[in-house]
Amino acid sequence: MRAGLGKWELTPPMGVELAGYGYYLGRRAESVRDPLYARALLLEEKGERALIISCDVLGLSKAVCAEVFAHAEALGIQQDRVLIVSIHTHTGPAIKYHEGCGFVNDAYVATVAPAICRAIDEAVKDLDEVTGIDHLCEPMEASQIYNRTIPNGPVDRFVRGFFFARQSKPTIAAVSAACHGVFRGRVTAVSADFAGEICRRLTESGMEAIYLNGLCGDIDPVEKRDDLLMSFAAEITDHLKAKKTALPLTLQGGSLPFALKLLPVTRDDIHQAAAQAVERNGGEETPASRVALIWEREMQERFQSLSATEHITVKYLLISGVPVLALPFEGFTQIGQDIRALCHRQDAMILGCAEELLGYLPTRDDISRGTYAALESTFLYKRLPVVPGEAERLGEAVGKEMEIILSKTE
Repeated sequence: MRAGLGKWELTPPMGVELAGYGYYLGRRAESVRDPLYARALLLEEKGERALIISCDVLGLSKAVCAEVFAHAEALGIQQDRVLIVSIHTHTGPAIKYHEGCGFVNDAYVATVAPAICRAIDEAVKDLDEVTGIDHLCEPMEASQIYNRTIPNGPVDRFVRGFFFARQSKPTIAAVSAACHGVFRGRVTAVSADFAGEICRRLTESGMEAIYLNGLCGDIDPVEKRDDLLMSFAAEITDHLKAKKTALPLTLQGGSLPFALKLLPVTRDDIHQAAAQAVERNGGEETPASRVALIWEREMQERFQSLSATEHITVKYLLISGVPVLALPFEGFTQIGQDIRALCHRQDAMILGCAEELLGYLPTRDDISRGTYAALESTFLYKRLPVVPGEAERLGEAVGKEMEIILSKTE
């Protein structure tokens, strides 16, 4: 096996609007707290290659990902073995426009896919023989984070990681935990939030690093403060010193198709959903109402092409037999727990915000409460809500399929 780590800067120019934290804020970049990067981990075993790419942005677009897939294919890497995820920082630029949450700067976005491709090229240059893989799945206190959707709801308080020791180059650390990238709050300084701090700490320790955010849809910091960011990053990196498990040098990959059921709607359903949002938000002039009304207009314009089914793909790699899966949503903690339970792998690294970010995938109970993730967020992503129970059905399908795949590798 060989492994290489490459990175290329994604920091936007000053004046670009930053994404997240509310509607039409006009929050533009005025300084750089820490640079943004695309990082690419290239693995090669018996001539077969796979990529894990992490980008320091809120989420990516289909067009950006298509350009990256084409570049990877030219290097002999099949599309179903390319996992692209975003760290979901709210102090970075928008790549795909989500209504009201950061306007897209087209000139900047045109540079994003080429930058990711440069990171891949750097990973190719960095390839070196792997002398051993260590793996870690370690519980931690993580008192800085909580489940924002359910009082005392589930929180994934584990840090997971792979450590690729190499013959003549530094060890590569691929590390994952789960939290929204919102520790810094509504600042105007560009930042990769806690993910950037984790990578900085690992780099200073002599390793090359890539951070991979877990399912963070329902997980937030208890407060948006820099000191909590620093202590969260420090706790994660401190736990990486725990005893690790040595693994064999093996690599597999593939993809799991899934037909996601969306809520069937009539034209009147669309109108009523927007009207109720306007009433909840106190009139048509409020920012949230504006988002709902734009959603209504666009859904009516697209009505004839709206479908109650959306075909998505969950990609996976088995690194030394340990599952790494990437979901194209801000998924909820419970879904990750369901997948791990069904495939009997607490150590499975389950990542969110993969490829084109499709928004939240709320659980049945979250939908029943009519929360932001269940309804209002669909307005800004310009999507239809999912049928209640689809998150759970996806978790069950992926978990069972992974159990079958894993049983064939034993």
